Amino acid sequence: MAAERAAPRGVNVGAPPSAREIETLYADMLRAIGPTGWWPAETRFEIMVGAVLTQNTAWGNVARSLEALRGADALTPRALLRMDEERLRNLIRPSGFQRNKARALRDLSRWFVDRCDADPGRLAHVDDVALRGELLSLFGVGGETADDLMLYVFDRRAFVADAYARRLLAFCGWTPPRGYAAFHDAMIGPVLATSLGVPELQELHGLIDEFGKVWRDDDAKTRSPLAAWRGALSGR
Repeated sequence: MAAERAAPRGVNVGAPPSAREIETLYADMLRAIGPTGWWPAETRFEIMVGAVLTQNTAWGNVARSLEALRGADALTPRALLRMDEERLRNLIRPSGFQRNKARALRDLSRWFVDRCDADPGRLAHVDDVALRGELLSLFGVGGETADDLMLYVFDRRAFVADAYARRLLAFCGWTPPRGYAAFHDAMIGPVLATSLGVPELQELHGLIDEFGKVWRDDDAKTRSPLAAWRGALSGR
């Protein structure tokens, strides 16, 4: 019999965590780390702006940009749309990629005003798949940003399949499929099968990211409060 060859790196190995395992992991993280209160913002629109600005940069840079926008009274969609684009780029410069991010913010703001008069509740009748599709059609809104908005702005049950989630689940013994979309699609079924509501799923995302920032690599994770989870999802 030919020897079995290891799966190529990045190829999905085994099944994703079950709904019960996700619930248990959430409970363990909440007990060990405590509530994160994520997403930090004063308004839903500020969350939208932060979700765009945080692409490919650290949150500290986003905070500086948000403070500059707040000082310019530009943290409402209509005020942002009235602003000269060059000034907008200058205000968000700390977050980098200011040309594309300024365009993304303007397009998102215009959609938010035109689609629901800047009131997320007016889209309550739109199902999750359709709403996520609308968000993904906007310039500068990829899967991660769309899921941030679904979860924190529109109060939909969602999963943010970001790099921190990937690293955590790999530590736990499951190799997620390559790419954001494939990882998200593998996880969303089990996540929606949990008993976790929107507030718990918001907290789950915050806990995953907080854990990833504090315990960055596998060695650190092995010394973390989640040490017992190392490899727990493999060989099931």
